[in-house]
Amino acid sequence: MRLLLRLIRVAAMACCAGLGMPAAAESSWPQTVSAGDRSFVVYAPQFNSYGGDMVGLTHAVTRMRNGVASVSPADIGVMTVSAQAASAADDGELEIASFQVDSLTFAGVGAAQDDIDAIQRALANRAFCITRRALVHDMQIENSRAAGTPGLGDFVPNFRVERQRATLITIDGDPQFKELADTNWRQVINTPFLVLQAQDGSFVVRLGDGHWMASMQLAQGYSSVAAPPAAVIAAIGTAPMPPAGVNVLAPAGQPPSAAPTPSAAPAALPAVFVVTEPTVLIAMNGEPILAEVAPSVQWVANSRAVLLRTAAPAAWWTLASGRWFSASTLDGAWTRVAPAAVPAAFRALPGGRVFDHVKASVPQTPESVAAVAAAQEARTVQIVRAAAHCSLTWRGTPLWQGIAGTLLRGSVNASQPVIECDRYYYCCDNAVWFSAAAPQGPWQVCDDLPDAISQIQAFSPLYAATAVDIVGSTTDSVTFSYVPAYLGTFVDDGTVVYGNGYDQPGVALADNGWMPQPQTFDLPLTFDMNTGTFAPPTEDADQDTQPALDPDVLVGGWIGWGWCPGWTSACGWGWRNPAWWSDWRSWWRHWNPYWNQWANARTAAQLARDNAATAERNAREQSDAARQQGAADQRRIDSQEAEWRARQAAARSNADEARRAERAEEARLRDLRDANRRAQDERTRAASASSGPTAPRGSMAWWYEYANDYSSGYLSRATGYRDPRYGVAVGRGGNL
Repeated sequence: MRLLLRLIRVAAMACCAGLGMPAAAESSWPQTVSAGDRSFVVYAPQFNSYGGDMVGLTHAVTRMRNGVASVSPADIGVMTVSAQAASAADDGELEIASFQVDSLTFAGVGAAQDDIDAIQRALANRAFCITRRALVHDMQIENSRAAGTPGLGDFVPNFRVERQRATLITIDGDPQFKELADTNWRQVINTPFLVLQAQDGSFVVRLGDGHWMASMQLAQGYSSVAAPPAAVIAAIGTAPMPPAGVNVLAPAGQPPSAAPTPSAAPAALPAVFVVTEPTVLIAMNGEPILAEVAPSVQWVANSRAVLLRTAAPAAWWTLASGRWFSASTLDGAWTRVAPAAVPAAFRALPGGRVFDHVKASVPQTPESVAAVAAAQEARTVQIVRAAAHCSLTWRGTPLWQGIAGTLLRGSVNASQPVIECDRYYYCCDNAVWFSAAAPQGPWQVCDDLPDAISQIQAFSPLYAATAVDIVGSTTDSVTFSYVPAYLGTFVDDGTVVYGNGYDQPGVALADNGWMPQPQTFDLPLTFDMNTGTFAPPTEDADQDTQPALDPDVLVGGWIGWGWCPGWTSACGWGWRNPAWWSDWRSWWRHWNPYWNQWANARTAAQLARDNAATAERNAREQSDAARQQGAADQRRIDSQEAEWRARQAAARSNADEARRAERAEEARLRDLRDANRRAQDERTRAASASSGPTAPRGSMAWWYEYANDYSSGYLSRATGYRDPRYGVAVGRGGNL
């Protein structure tokens, strides 16, 4: 496993306003640190615990004597340290800093206070980076199972199983419409997808960028039709260009553009189903094709959904928003299964991109431990008070509803969560808190939050805002942090899940508008380890058959996917162009709330750190060696996956051959037994014929003797007849 360790000097955050961060110095362990006349050699750390923003680690330490490391046992010791952990330049990496020496011993004896003070000063203002996978490789997440989000719901959505290619469009309740200019067409507004109603009352949807389908029923029955009139297309609007810097990620040979040229219509477009309640679609291309992927665990290879079958218990299993559901039959009722009740056999699922996100939802796997670590990881930003601007908008007059379990009121028709506490108002905009004396502002950056806000429970639609915290402030700036719960990723009993697990329908507004609420099962999201969030799936996705989105979603996002506009618009881009995004690592920075929204409001020190990290990352990504290595890694992964699939196919073939051979042997033995019986019967009849009848023809005894040797026991019991050829008398109720 790759272990990237860098020891770098950084200025303390509270003291770095106006200062740039020194360039990172690549180095290897051990490191020499000094303070005054004392120097120490510090060896690579052993990580003991990780709690989201704090880590515990142990270092071997050696005193230096006369400029060289001492070899005397009295100078060889162990140091335990606590440190802060935060996101590093690259997704999937952590920066470890702000070290606090907890203990220092040499030869098993506690060190003098002078030594402790010296090494504490030597470690001040230093940091190093490590990959999250390396950190959790040989340690346990501190209290990982108890670190779950309290109060998550167990809402069970509807399930639809289709044995054909199919796609799903979700509407938040009964359709709500808006008129499209003077076209006599209407658009459904309580969905992020593009759903229209034509003049004749038919419903029209679009797959990809050019495949229009219509039906007189909302729910199903869609078939290909011509595109709507130009006036309708103009009223809908066009998709924007991707943010600057993202275009370069278009696949080789395809020019970057906002709308990729649609390909010719596929041989058969998928069946379209429109639902008005939370629904999970399990679509297979025909009857399930099963492949054994672990002992007693089979995987359905012809479905994009995660679909498994176990032998003990005999059940089907699927994964939706990180939650497990099971059913006794594919078309039966599906029930929620708690993480602790998931079959232990799932831990043996193979690694790799096909199952990594699946094992993140299986307790006590390395993937779930790493996922919990990612879900607890805090990201920080330092914002200039004077430059920050709250982007809150209201849909009409501010509306409020009480937040259960508190004395607070929450907004109903605001673009960002707004909370009223003691007649003062707090707004969480892109993971930065603002406060104001009135709902319409003016808003200013907030550096203190009421304790009551932290008491909001998970069942509230505004709960995600409690994942944003204020960690420091000066007269000119405020430092904020958020964990992935702000983006809808929570920890549930040692696994990661998406959404709070409650059914939260949207709100119809007086102006015929619609205000959605964060949903749990609105998109088929999968966990992405790099960013610690759930993201649109990219494996085997086909942009030509994905339901098209309302163009506005690509600009301002969709509240039904979460409160962060940057993240939800990123979901829209990832959903719309799945072929562009092999993972979120390269382009996540363009939409995460602390990069895009606050680019112009970051302090000079924050900007310097971000720019240095960007330059370093770009240099790596753009180097020929990095590209070649990445291509080689991908080829290696593809080769390993192909080999695994070949082994699975060979194993299935061998198993089928073994079963065929076993059935053939059973048939041979059965035929042999039947032949032996027939030969014995013939010998018996021949012997009877040669000796002549022993009973009057037509009597029961005669019938028994000549006509039905196989029923001798039954006839003997039924008649009480005693055959002189048998030594045992047989009577009614007797034994042979």
